[in-house]
Amino acid sequence: MSGVESVKHGQGDRRAPCKKVRQPPLPPRRLAPFLVCSLVWSISNGVNMSLTGRRILVTGCGGGIGQAVSRVLHERGAQLILSDLELHGAAVANACKARYLSLDVTQEHAWRTVAATVREEFGALDGLVNVAGVILMQPLIETTLAEYRRIQTVNHESVFLGIKATAALLEESGLEHGAAIVNFSSIYGLGGQPGFSAYCAAKGAVRLLTKAAAVEFASKGQRIRVNSVHPGPIDTPLARLPIEQLVRQGKVASLESGLNRIASGYPGGRIGQPEDVAGVVAFLLSDDSRFLNGVEIPVDYGFTARAQ
Repeated sequence: MSGVESVKHGQGDRRAPCKKVRQPPLPPRRLAPFLVCSLVWSISNGVNMSLTGRRILVTGCGGGIGQAVSRVLHERGAQLILSDLELHGAAVANACKARYLSLDVTQEHAWRTVAATVREEFGALDGLVNVAGVILMQPLIETTLAEYRRIQTVNHESVFLGIKATAALLEESGLEHGAAIVNFSSIYGLGGQPGFSAYCAAKGAVRLLTKAAAVEFASKGQRIRVNSVHPGPIDTPLARLPIEQLVRQGKVASLESGLNRIASGYPGGRIGQPEDVAGVVAFLLSDDSRFLNGVEIPVDYGFTARAQ
């Protein structure tokens, strides 16, 4: 029971039942723990998290997180359309028995081509996962405009293009609870980090684009939920690039020591694995999350929850 609700009294009890009191809605900060508990319970129990037959397009399938997302969705029974620019993305698709489409996520015409192919071969879409991204570790004043724009284009504009190109396909999903989009942001999209200004700006834009798209679709009666995930340190080739850069600069002794230094700054003292994020993505694509829309979920083992 929530709030103060009417209770059933024993036979012969003449007391009047308590009045049901309407409680004010919880503010977002107080609501967040309940959302996380619901998420953990759902993932642990696997309730309704089958994605059998759902047509889901995943970008950046060749990267560390993209591969894990593809594997987990395949294991849950999804009918996958996987995309990437790298050749090894095709190998991931082959392992997942998926359709592979080469896609430069920064090009609108490429997105149109993919959307047309999906319509022809699959009819519609039930889910879109925007994973593709790049990273840049460089002081703001040393970053050129071209470098800054590239980070925005790959990390942020690609999400805009993807949503725009697939919205009609998602609206025609036919699922009882509608289709779902999962956008990849980052904990760096929730706050600043020295040396990552361009990346923070791009991931912050993804966060707000997600919320804007969610409320816009909902206000128009379009049954497309849009949520974002915000990974913390996840051990992938992309995440190792800044550490390898520090090793070359002589600022860190080795890759291993760099990883250990990062892990020591997080609750639990460990770095996440790609599968830790993939399970959350599967949840957001499932019916278990049917009433989550415009939500941001940090996947960081409590780093952003810690008082600074």
